[in-house]
Amino acid sequence: MKVVIVIPSYNERRSIGNTLERLDLVIKKIKGHSVGVLVVDDNSPDGTATIVYDKAKKYKYIELITGEKKGLGAAYARGIPYAISKMKAEVVFEMDADGQHDPIYILDFLKKIDEGYDYVIGSRYVKGGSIPKEWGLHRKLLSFLGSLFARFMLKTSWIKDYTSGYKASRVEGYLEKIDLNSLISPHFAYKIELLYKMLKMGAKTTEIPINFKGRDTDSSKSTFTDLMESFKVVFLLRLREHKRFVKVCIVGAIGAFIQFVAYYILKFIFFKFTGVSFGSFYISQKAFFNAVAVELAIMTNFIINNLWSFKDRKLLINLNFTIKFLQFNFFVLGSLIIQAFVLEFGTRATKIDNNFFDFILISIGILIGLAYNYLIYKNVIWKIKKN
Repeated sequence: MKVVIVIPSYNERRSIGNTLERLDLVIKKIKGHSVGVLVVDDNSPDGTATIVYDKAKKYKYIELITGEKKGLGAAYARGIPYAISKMKAEVVFEMDADGQHDPIYILDFLKKIDEGYDYVIGSRYVKGGSIPKEWGLHRKLLSFLGSLFARFMLKTSWIKDYTSGYKASRVEGYLEKIDLNSLISPHFAYKIELLYKMLKMGAKTTEIPINFKGRDTDSSKSTFTDLMESFKVVFLLRLREHKRFVKVCIVGAIGAFIQFVAYYILKFIFFKFTGVSFGSFYISQKAFFNAVAVELAIMTNFIINNLWSFKDRKLLINLNFTIKFLQFNFFVLGSLIIQAFVLEFGTRATKIDNNFFDFILISIGILIGLAYNYLIYKNVIWKIKKN
């Protein structure tokens, strides 16, 4: 079977040589497969391509293509078709150039492919997997929340690591059918869409544990923008398939606007308020104001969802309406708890305390809570009664 390992690169002069040397040690151990390596360089100004050219003279299985820098997803969209059409790949690997992906796991990937799996994910969040100890709390939070949000919003909770960049895909019947030129995101979040589409096509999928290393050089490239991009991709994938969910998202956006306005008005008017204590239990200023703002948003969301999102199941204004509204408030406490946790944990972990960062943290809490809310709306509040 022809296996091609696709490695995107941009300014990786200090790490790409070592990555390719370590990769060669593993390739020599592979039996029963023909292996090629394709480096997709985005015209790195630091001379990464020169290093790759030199290695390609030493290792004849290495090929290099270059192109304009448009993002990680765009690099794979350029490299994978080349691997399939020019290098005749039957299995394609996605692998980083910076040393975070240990080549030794390729043996484990191929073992699973040989067992009949079509899609193998190198997972940091299954038993035996890990993330770098040197990661800060904010980086751990971004990585964990990104995967958690995608898993539950896309109803694929059995996948533990949705944002892994170390994967092997069978070409025939699966990867060859995906239009990589129409990816929603040309950046980091392409991973989510590609994984989701493989699952939708019925690819037999498994995860293997990997110890995700720190970068060989410099600091991590992951940013808060990546998380926001991931949220966008998840929403668009979900919205394409569920019209009702589109409406719930729109209503959620209206509620979020009301929540933000109310939160900042309360902070502005009652800036001297420090919080409320009930014995040993303390509610901070942020948590209290956010709770009041959330309740205003809840009332708005309930009314609009009843009249629009779930108009086919609309509740009439009677005793049942009141009961359902109280239920709505009770269950949406889960969303409030999620938001409060993200707000408090994010502030304490990063030690950043300003209005803009509050906005970011509350946004994250709202996005995570939206998945929970939708399930409650559909299965409890506006549940269809069976005869």
